[in-house]
Amino acid sequence: MIDKVHDNKLQILGKLAASLTHEIKNPLSVLKLNLDYLKMSKEKYDEETNECIDASLEAADIINQLIHNTLEFSRKSKNKLEMSNINDIINKAVNITKGNANKKNISYEIFFDEKIETILVNETKILQVFVNVISNGIDASNTGSKMIIRTFNEHGKVCAEVIDEGVGILDEDFDKIFDEFYTSKKDGTGIGLNVCKTILNEHDASFRLSNNDNKGTCFKIEFKM
Repeated sequence: MIDKVHDNKLQILGKLAASLTHEIKNPLSVLKLNLDYLKMSKEKYDEETNECIDASLEAADIINQLIHNTLEFSRKSKNKLEMSNINDIINKAVNITKGNANKKNISYEIFFDEKIETILVNETKILQVFVNVISNGIDASNTGSKMIIRTFNEHGKVCAEVIDEGVGILDEDFDKIFDEFYTSKKDGTGIGLNVCKTILNEHDASFRLSNNDNKGTCFKIEFKM
């Protein structure tokens, strides 16, 4: 019963987040319209002022993209499969999680294979997987560390790796880390990786979570072409 109540609370929070992003879009549109108006009269202003206008417009575009990605992530997934580029999905996940990474001064090092093959997936569900995996890496990492994300073709499969410099996984946790409601985090729900496992199984994708030689973990996913 307690688990059901907690799941319901998470669903409500998701709806509130989606509602909030909708409300942000309206005042953001007003700000952008006014900035565009100022830019049309750029000859009236000095160079420093025009630089401020350009920087504000760029920031507004970034916020708008974050809102778009968050709304897409919050929508209920339909069982729609489409040919997708895994690099594009990961980019959206990075943008969604960037705020939490910035709080801990965690930097991303991203190495995309630009010739990566497209794959048949449900984009929203796979986006959820990468948001979960990247968020877990951020939670486990120390301030000032880095996260490596890379994609590549290997043995006829499209592969993606998310590598963090976190605390790693205890040996006794490996057998149960994907179990429903199991978590080693103080404020964790124990839902995230179990959901990832379910989604990847639906896509007939293979995956594994392993400790790195020095520190942290590597989450590797392999999609069939």
